[in-house]
Amino acid sequence: MKILHICAIGDTAQILLRPQIDYLLSHNLSVEIACSPGLEVEQLQQQGYIVHPIQIDRRISPFLNLKSIYQLTRLIQKNQYDLVHVHTPIAAVLGRIAAKLAGVKRIVYTAHGFPFHDQSSLSQYRFYFIVEKFAAFITDLILTQNHEDIATAKKLGLCPPEKVCYLGNGVDIDRFKCDRLNLAHQNQLRKSLGIPDSRNLIIGTIGRITRKKGSKYLIEATAKLLPHFPNLQVLVIGSQLDTDPEPFQAELIKKIHSLGIEEHITLTGKRQDIPELLGLLDIFVLPTFSHEGLPRSILEAMSMSLPVVTTDIRGCREAVIHGKTGLIVLPQNSQKLAEALGILLSNYELRQAYGQASRERVEVKYDEELVFARLSKYYEELGIYSISHK
Repeated sequence: MKILHICAIGDTAQILLRPQIDYLLSHNLSVEIACSPGLEVEQLQQQGYIVHPIQIDRRISPFLNLKSIYQLTRLIQKNQYDLVHVHTPIAAVLGRIAAKLAGVKRIVYTAHGFPFHDQSSLSQYRFYFIVEKFAAFITDLILTQNHEDIATAKKLGLCPPEKVCYLGNGVDIDRFKCDRLNLAHQNQLRKSLGIPDSRNLIIGTIGRITRKKGSKYLIEATAKLLPHFPNLQVLVIGSQLDTDPEPFQAELIKKIHSLGIEEHITLTGKRQDIPELLGLLDIFVLPTFSHEGLPRSILEAMSMSLPVVTTDIRGCREAVIHGKTGLIVLPQNSQKLAEALGILLSNYELRQAYGQASRERVEVKYDEELVFARLSKYYEELGIYSISHK
């Protein structure tokens, strides 16, 4: 059986989708990827994955969007896929139109957070809801990463209720595990990042450097915390993509320098050694304020037994239990963020308790094996050859 996964950028395929794709490949399914060309695509191809480079813009641009639909339709017709599985908002709409035009019998959409949410303006909410409702007509199954999106879809009548199901999100709980860390390697990693020995408290965040991930609020919170915690270091793990519609890194660096705290901030750029970097942290923070499904970065941090400070938005408030595995604060509020971080920075026992509870929660609810089992079941119900019994 042949499956095509469609997403906008190689980063999504490489980081978010690869575990699912590896699982499907291990069960003798033919799985290919279509996404915009780039370094990540070349890396995936070198590793043996079949990736079709098709430019898919991450913004609404009628001419370019129609060109993507045309190219995707030709690819799907040529290769006769049994199922097309789409991801990320714009690529998901274009991919579903192309799959329908090409006559694909099974079309699945993973909503990594619906593009309409409680942080949207009214006009944005209406527009994206209408687009998603239209696309739902040509979708056989909509999978969500959180329960809130299912409730929203049913309440607003996005599609027939039986068409939307919970997939969730998960991590490799054996890879993201404190016991795997090597102390000598961790000390070397710390030195390689230029973190002074005097820095006895480290907080960090992971994500592409975009405005919506809220790193500006983390930087402002750090400036408020430093008078009370002068030995604090902050790691901002991630990079800015060339294709990001709103470049933000230069503005973030300017903010760091304007506050005079550059010695306390480390921008690591894109990294592959995420478990090891998380192993350096005392607290994980994700100050995002917009488009989240169920952030993988939070689950990775929880799997590494870290307490989490995040914002009261969809996905984040589902992963983190306030007062048990971390603290949840108002989005876009550096004062509240600083206060929450201050509570944890000043209380080692509380950090340990939240971190232990985080690990326990991930083991029960967010092991990626649970996601694979659900995906297998949904595929089988759509008539894809039995996966789980092979």
